[in-house]
This record gives sequence, C-alpha cells and structure tokens, in this order.
Amino acid sequence: MEDFKKLDDVLKNFVQKWFNTSRYSMRYQNRQLSECGDIVVKLIEPQRIDTADFAVQSLVEESIEWKLPLENIKMFSSSIAFHLKREYVFRYCIEKALDHKLGFGDEPSSEISVISDVDEISSDNFNMTDFRLSTVQKVVKNLLDFGGFKMIHPTENPTLIISIVRNRNKEFNAFELVCGPVTSQFINAKDYVKKRANDMQLIAQHKYGIRVRDHRHFQETIASLGRSAAIVDMLESKASSPVDMRKDKYQSSKGASFILYNYARLSVIFETLSEKQKIGYYPELPSLEDIDFSRLEEEDEWHLFWVYVAGFPNMVKQALGDGQLERLSPHLVLAFTSGLVICLSKYYRRIRILTENRDHLLSTMFARIYMLKSVYYVLSTLLNMLDLEAVTQM
Repeated sequence: MEDFKKLDDVLKNFVQKWFNTSRYSMRYQNRQLSECGDIVVKLIEPQRIDTADFAVQSLVEESIEWKLPLENIKMFSSSIAFHLKREYVFRYCIEKALDHKLGFGDEPSSEISVISDVDEISSDNFNMTDFRLSTVQKVVKNLLDFGGFKMIHPTENPTLIISIVRNRNKEFNAFELVCGPVTSQFINAKDYVKKRANDMQLIAQHKYGIRVRDHRHFQETIASLGRSAAIVDMLESKASSPVDMRKDKYQSSKGASFILYNYARLSVIFETLSEKQKIGYYPELPSLEDIDFSRLEEEDEWHLFWVYVAGFPNMVKQALGDGQLERLSPHLVLAFTSGLVICLSKYYRRIRILTENRDHLLSTMFARIYMLKSVYYVLSTLLNMLDLEAVTQM
C-alpha cells in the first residue's frame, strides 16, 4: 500500500539523518508488539542516542498529519522501535480491505504464462508428483494474478514464461521453479484425495462434533474437504523439497480442517449478526466513518490485525520473490494462512464477539465486526490463492 511505502521512506530518512548511517535493517514486527514496537530498525553499529531526543519528539509531532501517524518512538543502543497510532491503522487498512485494495500501489504490467510438466495430462491419471506440480502451478498463477500480472496463454507471446518442472532444463527459455518429487505408498492422486476425504470426515464428526442433517450435501462437503486437505499436504514444504507421504505428519490433515473451520466460524458470526439485525435485536452496522476504533484495546486483536491484515501485502511481495520471480515461494502463502487461523482461533476463544444489545457494548462490538470483516477478506483471498474451496458451515 502506497502510504506504508511513504511511511517506510520517512522512517529510513530519519534514521539516516540523525544517526548518520546507512547500515541498518527495518522489520515489521510479528510478536511482542506492545513491548518491541510495530516497526523496528536495527542499527548494525551501536549509536549514542541522547542527541536524537529532540528529533524523536519532532517526528512524532510531525506525524500527526500523516495517514499512519506515530504514537511514540523508543530508542535503544542498537535499535529504534516505532509504535503507530493503532486506531488510525485500523481505519486505514479496514477501508482498503473492504474496497478490495489491500494490495500494491502500482500494478506490474508484465504478461506472464505459467506452464508445467503436467499441463497436458488428465488429472484422473495424476500420480502424486503430478498432483503436486499441478497444485503448485495453480497457486503460482493465483499469486501472480493477485500481484497484478496479466496471465496469458503461452501461444500469446508472453513477456515471461514460468515453468513448474521436475528437473531443470537449462535450454528452456523460462524461469523454472523446480518441484520436488512425492514419495507415497503406491497411491495415485485420485485415491489419495478420497483417503483424505475419509480423514476429514472423521475430524469433522469427532473433533468438531458435526451432525449430518443433509447426507448428500455432507458428502459433497467432505469430498471438497478431502481435496483441500490434499492440496495443503502438497504445499506444506518448500516447492523444491521432496515430500515423503509415508511419514506420520501427513496422516491427519489437521491443517486443512483447522483453516476451513476458522473460516466457517467467521461466516457464522456474520450470518448470526445479520439474522439478529433482521429481527431487530441489533441495529444496522454504522458506516465506517462512525466507528470508534480506539475501542479495540486488546493485544490479541492488534496482533491479528497488524500481522495478518496490515502485513498481508508484504507477505504477497515475499511470496513473489521480492521482485525476483525466480525466487517464487508459494509455500509462504500456506504458512501465512496457518498463522492467521491460529491467531484468529486464539482470539475467538477468548473474546466474545456478539455481545448483548447495550449501548456501552455495541460500540466495541461494531469495531470488532469491521476488524473481522477485514480478516475475512484476507482469509477469503488466501483460500482463493491456495485453490481451497471455502466452507461457510462446519
């Protein structure tokens, strides 16, 4: 997002000017935000900081006019911790998310084609390595598409071809993403998906206590979950790493069920809110301009929002190789998704989202609903990238 880039530039200029150094690193924090700051600059060489006190206060005062102002700055001998005004970040990123603009500023203009060694093979005949190549190819396509690249057919003279391959072919004129082999117990992809569907049915009924009302719909859902579980298994490791399906870690499919279960949790919250609004128990959701985001005081919700909503564009950038497409890392999308749902689940268990209809509770509830709408948008986008079929009830 353009305003975060402007913020980065201002903070870098501040460090370079007041510490007279270009030897530093900047990091958006993903833990201990209250203690360590939201953005931290690490100085390669320790500095005397007493002469920078005035500059620090001036920068905080100056930032009042920014879209993403600073709350305070903490100085240490080898680092500088920047704390942002949280309510401003909430409002800014939620507005971007609801407008589906939680991405990059200038979109790339390159026309790209993504091919693989299994392009012409029927999926019914996939062995497990074929299935992995096909899975990685789809995620790479979705990732590039979200990143603003125009996806075209190889015959349309693309600017660049990215090939998902088993082995490198130096004579081929394309960026190559090597996909490691899958070792399995002599099972093809079609049977493996069925096996994962059975695993998911057991998880749904025993762990989550799902009761079957519509048997046909339930079986369709389980088949979808089985496919999703198989996809997650293929993406847990870096693409170039081999996968050994004989190991115990691939026998539960907990990752896929946990991701989709938490997506369904959010869907149920919004559906329940809508139903209670229809019967007059809750008033209509106020406009974004009327929401008081200073009500969001919980550290858990700030961590969820800062790392997984505000941090979403940066994850996409990293997965796209930070501008070097030969370093594409589709497994980062799954890792980010897994981190999001773990954080969301922790928050959901501790915080009651839909409260009683009382004036002093509604202001906080509405702020949380908007915050969770932005999380829902990010999670929906991630499911699309991963080619996982969303489940709204489990």
